[in-house]
Amino acid sequence: MRKLISVGMAMLASILLILIVVFSSIGFVINDETFVNNEFTKLAVGPKMGMTNTDLVNSFNRLVDYMEGKAPDINVTVTVDGETKQMFDYPQEAEHMVDVQKIYVTIASYRDVGVLVMLILFLFAAVIHFRMAPQYLAQGYLSGSFVFLLIFGFLGTWAALDFSNFWTFFHEMLFWNDLWLFDGTQSRMINMLPEQIFADIIARVGLYAGIVILTLIALSIVALVFSSEGYKRRKAIALSRKKARDNANAARKKARDDARKALEEEKRLAEKRARIAAAKARKQAAAEAAAQEEEQARLREEKRARKRAAVEAAEQDAAQAPAPAIQREPRPQREQTATQKQAARPAQSGQATEKPTKKKNVHDDTGFLDD
Repeated sequence: MRKLISVGMAMLASILLILIVVFSSIGFVINDETFVNNEFTKLAVGPKMGMTNTDLVNSFNRLVDYMEGKAPDINVTVTVDGETKQMFDYPQEAEHMVDVQKIYVTIASYRDVGVLVMLILFLFAAVIHFRMAPQYLAQGYLSGSFVFLLIFGFLGTWAALDFSNFWTFFHEMLFWNDLWLFDGTQSRMINMLPEQIFADIIARVGLYAGIVILTLIALSIVALVFSSEGYKRRKAIALSRKKARDNANAARKKARDDARKALEEEKRLAEKRARIAAAKARKQAAAEAAAQEEEQARLREEKRARKRAAVEAAEQDAAQAPAPAIQREPRPQREQTATQKQAARPAQSGQATEKPTKKKNVHDDTGFLDD
C-alpha cells in the first residue's frame, strides 16, 4: 500500500513538473530576442511591412511585457515606410491582448503554486517509504512522463501535419470570443506574427522542454537500475570480489614487506655476526700471538736454563776431575817474559811477529767455552 501511495504522489508531482517545465520554456523562448530577430529575418517580415527588425523586435517585446504584466499597455511607436506611427492602432488588438494577458498571468500563478505542490508531493512520496524512495520516485516520474509523452506526441504530430488546424483548435479552446480573428488588411499584429512564427516558437519550446524531460527520464531509469535487487546483488558480489582482491593485494604486499624486512634483518644480523666474529678473531689472534710470544719467551728461558745447567755441570765435572800433571812456569816469569817481548817488539820493527798460540782448555769437553 505504501508503494502505491508513494508512486501515485510521485506521478502527480511529475505531471506538475512537466507542466512547469513546458510553461517555463515558453517564457524562455519568447524572451529570447536573438531567436525572435532571427525569425523576423528568416520570414522577411520587415520588408513586407516596411519596417526594420529593430522595430519589430521592440514591438514583440512590448507584447510579451504586457502579457507578463510588466507593461501597462501595448502602445509602442515605430517607423512604417518612413512615417512614425503607433504599432498596434487597431482596437481589436488591444482587446485580444487583454484576454491573452489574463490567460498567461493565470497560468503563471498556477505555475508558482504548482511548484510548491510539486515539492510537497515529492517530499511525501519520499518520506512514506524512505528506503525505497529513489525507486518509487523514479517509477512515478516515468509513469507521469509516459502519459505526457503520449499527449505531446499526439499534439506535436498534429501540429506538424496541419499547423493551421491545430492553431485554430488551440485558440477555440482558450478563447470564448472571436477577438483572436484579425483582419490582415487592418491589423499589423497579425502581419507581424504569422503562423510560422508560432510554429517555430512551439517547436523551440518542445525542444527545450523535451531536453529536460528526457534527461529526467534517463535519470529515472538509472535510479531504477541502481535500486533494483539484481543490481544490488551484482554490486554486492562485485564489492565482495573487490574486497577479496584488495585483501589479497594487501596480503601480498604485507608478505613482500615482511620478506623484505626479514631479509634486511637477516642481513643486519649477518653483518653483526660478522663483526662479532671478526672481533673474536682479532681477540683470538691477539691471544694466540701473546701465547706464542710467551711460548717463545719460555723456550728462550728454557734454553738459557739448559745452557746454565750445562755450564754448571761442566764446572762441576771440571771441579771433580783430577788435574793433569802439567808443568807450568811460574807466573812472574811468564809476566817477565811477556814484558820483555813487548819491549823487544819496537826493536824488531819490520819483522814478522810471532802469532800467539791459542790456549786450549783441555778440561772443556762440552765445547761450550769455545764459543
